[in-house]
Amino acid sequence: MNQLKLFTLESPLGTLRGAVGPGGLVALTMRQDDGQYLEKLLKKRAPGTERKQVAAKSTEQGRRLIAYFKNPRASLEVTLDLEGLTPFTQAVLLTLKDIPPGQTLTYGQVAKIVGRPKAPRAVGQALHNNPLPLFLACHRVIGADGGLTGFGSGLPNKKALLAWERGENPWK
Repeated sequence: MNQLKLFTLESPLGTLRGAVGPGGLVALTMRQDDGQYLEKLLKKRAPGTERKQVAAKSTEQGRRLIAYFKNPRASLEVTLDLEGLTPFTQAVLLTLKDIPPGQTLTYGQVAKIVGRPKAPRAVGQALHNNPLPLFLACHRVIGADGGLTGFGSGLPNKKALLAWERGENPWK
């Protein structure tokens, strides 16, 4: 990986931080910190890579996020860099692309789709470590009882994202 373009974007969820490399989006974080979590991800996914801070709107990924927070039906289809993730994690994350906005699947349903029907907890772990939230929408995966469970940036954000995608404006 030659160089990463880092961007920061203020959103209704708070500050988003992203990293784009030659192979696409490497990481996106929604955690409200001063960039430590993004650094942690990049140490694993792109160690020693040169970094350059850019405006979010100068990247396709940043422009897509800006559009998404204006219209929940805006496409978040961009090139994603999944290099270095296990085949299981990649399978779980790519399954998320098939869940339409505002709709949900359970951890167990995702486990069945990836051919590991007895591994909903492993699915949960893969989603917990999702380096590309929003683009690979882990907020669309819920508990077996239909309840909202697990989300790195908090359950209120998970609830808000699902409401947004269903046509409500939770950030009024």
